[in-house]
Order: sequence, then structure tokens, then C-alpha cells
Amino acid sequence: MPAALPHPQEEPVKALSLHPTVLPDADAVGDDVAATILDRIAATDRDQFLLGCPSGRTAKPTYQALARHAARGADLSRLVIVMMDEYVVPGAGGAFDRVDPELSYSCVGFAHRRILGPIAAACAQAGTVAPTEIWTPDPADPAAYDARIEAAGGIDLFLLASGAGDGHIAFNQPGTPRDARTHVTPLGEATRRDNMSTFPEFTRLDMVPTHGVTVGVDTIAATSREVVMIICGEHKRAAYARIAGAEAYEPDWPATVVVECKNPTLIADRAAAGR
Repeated sequence: MPAALPHPQEEPVKALSLHPTVLPDADAVGDDVAATILDRIAATDRDQFLLGCPSGRTAKPTYQALARHAARGADLSRLVIVMMDEYVVPGAGGAFDRVDPELSYSCVGFAHRRILGPIAAACAQAGTVAPTEIWTPDPADPAAYDARIEAAGGIDLFLLASGAGDGHIAFNQPGTPRDARTHVTPLGEATRRDNMSTFPEFTRLDMVPTHGVTVGVDTIAATSREVVMIICGEHKRAAYARIAGAEAYEPDWPATVVVECKNPTLIADRAAAGR
């Protein structure tokens, strides 16, 4: 098992800059982050372990590594998958509805198919208790998501990813204020083009939904005990440089909020770090 990251300190720490961990490739990053998650689960006596999760490509190796650990008998029964965002479409009366979870690009569907489903199957193989809960924000009542997270005692560990072209984090767009909480937002062209790479069925920009519901920048910073920013791939070199060099939140690149989170870690592969 790869060495887990250091255990978070008891008191919140504000990073003035991050000292990146650089590993050979995305699979090595996934193995390392999964080992950290298992370490944190074992170290807490809380009834639930809330893991903040992005959809998309960045954290897939981590989710795959967690399923492999589950197949070997790791106890993930207390794991709660807390999704960052979801695509929404116009509904009745000017409101928004979450997209059908059966759609391949649904974040809720991603959580079932790519995170919880493989872990549950692995738990069944190992004869252990599988986790069952997936949380996702409701566009009809975004504030309720923050309240639910806070009532549960906060997110134990939040996995983060940065948009390659505009630095979006979850669906927080460039210009998002630092105090933003869970909200519905229009999606800029750069974010939508990034997501065309994630979901190949999006062959034209007009096929990508134009709005999403997302945890806010402050939801991430204020409700998490620890965060791990994962950056992999040569296409993320600009994101890596921007985040590694940040000393405070920069609204034009929302992923820089990681430096204002408690117990932040930046972990990247060599392709992203350029070495």
C-alpha cells in the first residue's frame, strides 16, 4: 500500500503556498490518495465519513483504487459520497431540475456507476458491508445542502479538481466570490468545453447543459476538515502552475481556494507538474 499523506493537524491551518507531492502518473496518484482516505477512515470514530467527490476524469483512479481495497476487505461501510455538483435543466415555473441520473453525464449517475457501484460490488465479493449513501445538491433548495453537511459535522476529506481552461472548481465559475455557498450557476464556455472532453458523447458545444448546481467556494473551505487537490495530465500544466503558486483565493481561478482550506494538499503527476 502506498504511504498515506500526513494526518491533518487538530487546528485549521491556512496555507500561504502549497508544497506539491509529485508522483509518476495518475494511477500512482490514485493509489496514494486512496491510501490516505483509508487512513482517515480508520482514524475517526464518527458514525459516518463524509468524502467530498468530484465527477469526471481526475479522481477516477482514486475511486478505482478504493474499489480494489474494498475487494481485499477494507472497511468502507461508513463512507458517504458527497457530490460537488450536478447538471440542471429548466423546469416548471422558471425553476431548475437535476438532469436524469440515467444520462451518462449526470453527476449522480457517475457516483452510482463509477464510485459507489464498484465499491459495493467489491464489498459483496469480500463479504463486507458496503456503503450506501450518495448526497447531491438540490437546485430547488441549494442552501439545504450546506445545512445538511454542517449538521453532519462537516466533510472529513474533500477531493478537489481544477478545470484546465478556466480554473473552475465543481461548477464555480471564474469571478465566483469567496463567500459563495451552494448555488445554481450558468456555465461558461470554457467549463462546458472541458466537459466535452470528459463525456465524448458531447460532440457539439450546444449539447452540453448550460447550468449546474454546485457547492460554493466557501462550502468547500468552511465545511471541510481536509482537502486534497488532484492535478493530472499534461493538459493541466497551467492549472498546476496557477495553484502551486497561489497564496490566496484568486476569483479568476476559483480552484485556488485550496490554499485557504484547512489542511490542504496538492498532489500531481509528472505530466501536470512538467517534471
